[in-house]
Amino acid sequence: MINLMIVDDEERARTGIRTLIDWASHDVEIIAEAGDGAEALELMSRHHVDILLADIRMPVMDGLALIEQVKHDFPHVKSVIMSGYNDFSYVKKAIALGASDYLLKPSRRQEITDTVVNVVGEILEEKRQTAHLKRLTEGFRESLPLLKERTLSQLVLSEEVSYDKIRDSLELNRISFPYDYFAVFVIQLDNLHSLQKSYTAFELELLKYGLKNISEETVRQPNIGLSFEHQDDIIAILNMPVELSSTELAELAGEFQSNAKNYLKLGISVGIGVTGTQLPSLNLSYSSAISALDDHYALGPGKIVNAQDNRAAEHESWSYPIMQEKTVLLSVMNGDADSIRESLATFMSALPSSKEQIVSCSLALYFALYKLYIEKNAGGMDDFGLTLQDNIQSISKEDPEGIKSELLTVAVKVNELLNAKKNKNKLFESILAYIEENYYKDISRETVANEVFITPGYLSLLFKQQIKTNFLDYLHKIRIDQACLLLKDRSRKIGDIAMKVGYNDEKYFFQVFKKYTGFTPNQYRNNLDEMA
Repeated sequence: MINLMIVDDEERARTGIRTLIDWASHDVEIIAEAGDGAEALELMSRHHVDILLADIRMPVMDGLALIEQVKHDFPHVKSVIMSGYNDFSYVKKAIALGASDYLLKPSRRQEITDTVVNVVGEILEEKRQTAHLKRLTEGFRESLPLLKERTLSQLVLSEEVSYDKIRDSLELNRISFPYDYFAVFVIQLDNLHSLQKSYTAFELELLKYGLKNISEETVRQPNIGLSFEHQDDIIAILNMPVELSSTELAELAGEFQSNAKNYLKLGISVGIGVTGTQLPSLNLSYSSAISALDDHYALGPGKIVNAQDNRAAEHESWSYPIMQEKTVLLSVMNGDADSIRESLATFMSALPSSKEQIVSCSLALYFALYKLYIEKNAGGMDDFGLTLQDNIQSISKEDPEGIKSELLTVAVKVNELLNAKKNKNKLFESILAYIEENYYKDISRETVANEVFITPGYLSLLFKQQIKTNFLDYLHKIRIDQACLLLKDRSRKIGDIAMKVGYNDEKYFFQVFKKYTGFTPNQYRNNLDEMA
């Protein structure tokens, strides 16, 4: 039975929910009722609750506070909230806090029933998956057939094998291949890079362990199926009394996919090697399966490819799509996200189908984007949040759609950074223009910042980033340069020149002038006469 608690400050509402629905027929029991959130929390400490059906607006502790506290104290509990139509903003907040579903008051009996039954289904499915995961965990920890894995790996992957020793190892591991025909299936996890981000290393190994079990249990008698892991792939050996047709092998591969999806929620791609006889044929079958997968890499996730039908070796000659690359770079420099997306799709569609070629071309475009950013922005990869090596590894591990997504992310990021650079340059040019036009006035960092609508701190940062100096040094330099020009006219008094370039204090003008030129104004004027 699933235990349901009703929380509503209206007793009539609680009574209606309890009495008007035949909960027992849905394996649901009303374990407790409460008039507010605080009372509900107290009851939950004494009763096991699976589903919480709670109103939002209640005294003492409302539904939102209750859901938030329940999520912390009783994370297994599924919450369903009830709200009036004008409380929809609260509904959205409740969903954000972890509510599984919501009902708008007034709710019909069937609506309440359907909603709770759906949540019951979620709970039962989670329990089923938990039990399944527990069985897998126990099986994984109790049986670590390392020697079996090593033997099968050597048998399939090694080109030079001592079959006498291998047969001894097979016998030691109670592995028997009584039939003459062999074929190797290479099973690859789709979107592996994304899975590695979503699961811990242990969880991922557990999934691969489950996938090995599936590949063996899917094979029907009298055929024999054995599998092992190699570099994140599952290698399945099929031993057959009679040779299966290409159609029958493809159907078996489809069953692998279906079972992996149903039991492990995993998408897989399968490469089917050529069928051979006797143990030495296994290495060739494996190699042909890997080649078939690589040559049809562009098909993306969920593919089944048979080496028997593989014609990838007959690829026509091709060249790197340099014009499409230039279009991508132009879109990054001058376009927006939509034009970048369109040009990138054109680039990807121009690539050949093999994995090696797609990855190498994608990396070439990535380096072109990186080079563009360095040339235009004079920066580094810190703006991308990843090191150069991290980005290369990420692209190399993705499937075609994942590669396209990674490249799009980088291209849009470069576009945004270059646009920000352009905007920053325009802003700084306007700052310099204002100073050039108003240097003789009583201006300061604050007044200039106000003129261009930025903070004084940001103005200082722009000076440091753009010309490696501070605002005051730049202003003094402009003023002193102008003073030097005016000193050529001996009819002008030095005090008047100081006032003309923005210094009201003649003594201070002398100090600044000597600091920036190495001379007093008089010495500078006399030197002009000597040079003349």
